Amino acid sequence: MYRKPYTPLFWAFAPALFLVGLVWVAGGLIQQRANAASDPNASDIPPKPSHPNALPTPPPAPSLETFTTQVQPGDSLSLIFERHGFTARDLHLLVESGPLGKQLKDIYPGYEIEFGRDAEHNLIHLKYRPGRWKTVEFQRVGDEFEGSTQVKTPDAVETYRHATIDHSLFLACRRIGLDDAFAMELAEIFRWDIDMFLDIRKGDEFHVLYEEHQIDGQFADFGDILAAEFINRGKSYKAVRYIDHVGGPRYYTPSGDNLRKAFLRAPLKYSRISSNFSLRRVHPLWNKTMPHLGIDYAAPAGTPVRAAGDGRVVTRSKSPSKGNYLVLQHGERYQTKYLHLSRFARGVEPGGQVVQGQVIGYVGATGWATGPHLHYEFLVDGKHTNPSRVQLPPAEPITADESERFDASTKPLLLALENYKNNRTLAYLSPLLPPSDNP
Repeated sequence: MYRKPYTPLFWAFAPALFLVGLVWVAGGLIQQRANAASDPNASDIPPKPSHPNALPTPPPAPSLETFTTQVQPGDSLSLIFERHGFTARDLHLLVESGPLGKQLKDIYPGYEIEFGRDAEHNLIHLKYRPGRWKTVEFQRVGDEFEGSTQVKTPDAVETYRHATIDHSLFLACRRIGLDDAFAMELAEIFRWDIDMFLDIRKGDEFHVLYEEHQIDGQFADFGDILAAEFINRGKSYKAVRYIDHVGGPRYYTPSGDNLRKAFLRAPLKYSRISSNFSLRRVHPLWNKTMPHLGIDYAAPAGTPVRAAGDGRVVTRSKSPSKGNYLVLQHGERYQTKYLHLSRFARGVEPGGQVVQGQVIGYVGATGWATGPHLHYEFLVDGKHTNPSRVQLPPAEPITADESERFDASTKPLLLALENYKNNRTLAYLSPLLPPSDNP
């Protein structure tokens, strides 16, 4: 079928129609790009070119496995490395990294060691704690290890405890969370007035104010005893810690009298009293009545024996009955004797001077002895006296020149101890609160 060609009118409007079509297509493309830009899931739009000065995106950090192990008896660092799959080369690099690395040769059971390793089991870091407050850390840098030390300063927190004694001071302390070392320190403070083995009775009690060392709010260890009261057989003994002008910490009564006496009540740490002072004792070897002019302190062989007071060695000898024995002279009036020693301490010679607390010999069973013990005698003006009952002469009190400083330092401690005691009494009397040894 024949069609007529376009009329001249069509050719007149053709350019205008072409322009309209271009505008319509361009508008559609613009709208499509806008929609794609606003759609986070769009994937058909090419990424925006980065800025020419932008830094490249760093690769993801390698995964790190961290774990902690505890040093066991017989362990060495090489055994621990082998157990956890670390190479001998890493161990060598670590130990040879410097002075801190050499410390790793001395590790002890109970130490905790933290390891960090990558996916290929390469050692990246190691951290261990040789003490409560010290941490040593090693970090891998290339093919070496760099060591650093962190030391935390503990906080001293004032703490109060009270206990009533049922069997012994040590058991009473353990019941309220105080260890044996703390109990021993408490016994040392009052040792000139109270023999913690011989004088203690059921129902005795103590109140103690002390510093507790804490790190990040957690208990670290026990600090100094600041003030204490011990009630023995109904009699109260009080002690307060004071650092004098020359820097020496000592314990005094609230009035400034030195708790330290010229003599120790007992010259050793003993297990029990095996025989008391008696004028009519039946001797265990000869089965007849013989005066026992001292006290026998049973203790393991080798236990250190200390000088009861400052003095001079007047006799160092041995006899069939006394075994190895020493006699010390203390001034003009006092003399102490130490019998059945296994051996004498080095440097203790006749005519030599000794100071209170100095080791002068060791417990044994020489002479007439049925087992290891110390026979201890105390003489006043040449007369034998019961060592556990003799009135011991005092040491020097606070001087008048230092009394004002003493009062300013100790009164707040004694007041704090009294306030804790009063609060505990109120809590005990309250019907809402049960009685307790703890504050």
